[in-house]
Amino acid sequence: MFVEADPREAFQGGARIDRPKSKLLAEEILGTVSEEMEPLALDLAVWPSPGIVCAASFPGFEVACSRELAQYRPSHLTETISRLARGRDAYGVFMHSVEDWTAFAVWSGRELVRSLSVSPDTGIVEEVGERLPFEAPFWGGERPVRHELNYALPFHPLELGNEALKTFFGFILEGHEDASCFDPEEVEIPTFQAARQM
Repeated sequence: MFVEADPREAFQGGARIDRPKSKLLAEEILGTVSEEMEPLALDLAVWPSPGIVCAASFPGFEVACSRELAQYRPSHLTETISRLARGRDAYGVFMHSVEDWTAFAVWSGRELVRSLSVSPDTGIVEEVGERLPFEAPFWGGERPVRHELNYALPFHPLELGNEALKTFFGFILEGHEDASCFDPEEVEIPTFQAARQM
């Protein structure tokens, strides 16, 4: 998400999505002319099929979901994010449940402020910047993996990923919602793919 304000406000205000700007954002990511498909609910849009970009432009916010943006080292995205953000702050969360992998990152202007990527197989893949307040209970041993002995990390990466989603954007994909969360199934995101050649 590329933001001019608090990213949690993006889905809370009921602002109308700007379809032409959403299409332009998708085309920047796809690198070609796009065609619009049926929209997806946000809980599905966060991990679209390969070659699909889910993009929504609101006043003050832009949201982009694409598998191609899911990098094991979010720092490698900095040049791309700087181009897409155009001076705005940016927040990204990336998760893959098969690998129990989670990464998230925060950019301020063109600078990477915080990046973390973790999985039980590789441990800490990348850690850049100071840990954010919501991470403290995880690193402090307050959120251990209870169903698995000798787990490689002091927490489950997907739980941390959901906490990042809640902290940054105000929703979760798994676990217990609280009063601060909205239901991602109730938000539709425009979906695009590269235009078919005639």
